[in-house]
Amino acid sequence: SLSNIIKNAYEHTPKGGTIEIASLDTPIYTELSIKDNGCGISKKDLPHIFERFYKAKNSSEDSIGIGLSLSKAIIEKNNGYIKVDSELEKGSTFEIKYMK
Repeated sequence: SLSNIIKNAYEHTPKGGTIEIASLDTPIYTELSIKDNGCGISKKDLPHIFERFYKAKNSSEDSIGIGLSLSKAIIEKNNGYIKVDSELEKGSTFEIKYMK
């Protein structure tokens, strides 16, 4: 599930761009943050990116739209949740929290 999110960040970040991966461990949860300065996700697509078979406008041609849906399902099965913040032409940040 994390590898899919990192792969998406890589695919949507231009050459010379950055992808930052950070973690935070507290007594209550472990948080992972994956941030890129890539093409971002439109406000129209953002509410739907975790839906199965949904393909955003800037999806790669070979995408079938199950990667983020599957990632979310795996994270939630492991007592976690995921959220995303994104802006077109500025990038995206995925935050994943696993409750202890």
